[in-house]
Amino acid sequence: MSIPKNHHYISQAHIKNFFNKEKKEIYLFDKDQNRHFKKNTTKSIFSEKNLNTKRTINDEYDYSTIEEELNQNFEKDFPGCVEIVKKLVETDKLDDDAHEALLYLAGYGLIAELRTPARKRETDNALKNGMKIIMEMGTEELKSAYKRHFDFNDEVKYSNNLDYIKFAHDVINAMGDLILSVDIPENENDYFILPDFGAATMRGRINNYFNPDALDRVYIGLPLTSKLYLHFSSSKLKSLPRPPGIHRVTTNHVYYLNKENYDYSRQIIACENEHYLQDFVRKINPEYT
Repeated sequence: MSIPKNHHYISQAHIKNFFNKEKKEIYLFDKDQNRHFKKNTTKSIFSEKNLNTKRTINDEYDYSTIEEELNQNFEKDFPGCVEIVKKLVETDKLDDDAHEALLYLAGYGLIAELRTPARKRETDNALKNGMKIIMEMGTEELKSAYKRHFDFNDEVKYSNNLDYIKFAHDVINAMGDLILSVDIPENENDYFILPDFGAATMRGRINNYFNPDALDRVYIGLPLTSKLYLHFSSSKLKSLPRPPGIHRVTTNHVYYLNKENYDYSRQIIACENEHYLQDFVRKINPEYT
């Protein structure tokens, strides 16, 4: 049995919440090519071959470990958590199940952008440049280890050393209690888009560190479905980015959130509704036809 090498940086369980189930299509826009297109599957969207492949100590290729860890801790229970959030919206009752589901989704949102090819590449380049001078003065053994660590090819494209589970756990602990705000379009013809970084985070100073420039993540913005947008804010913030609670939001507010995600996206955005996406792009760029 062949091992899958097409690795998603936005989970298919997430992408499917922006898939038009009636028409069996998802609609996308490429900023670089200024082009609309559509897919009838989520398998080839927001993915890259060997994105999560690692090199073992025996110089073999490990295609599965990161994929399995992501599935077990951030993807397998994603659909169930979405259903719990929908129930929360209907009942406005934050029970234990809802609390656990929200923590799960917050963790997913925290690691979302770190999974993308661009962020992995930037992290590796920063580490490589930071270690270059030290390695040039190091022993031959150290130089060999340095070369091996950054010896990328078509099978191993990134170092993939981040422990996503520990990272999410540590950041949530640093944020303290999370304050939830949920946005729901009041106009049925409005839709949230899914950008190619999955979820947004913001940094701020909420804890004291020896390094005065050290910042924590203080906010997570997660477009969960076409009709649900989650905002998680640290309770340590003096001023919250969004008021807590469940809010029916205007067309302008939906556009504002989508515009921010469009601006920050690297290249591709996705939407459940073709007409909304086309109108949205035209509003941003009136010259687009």
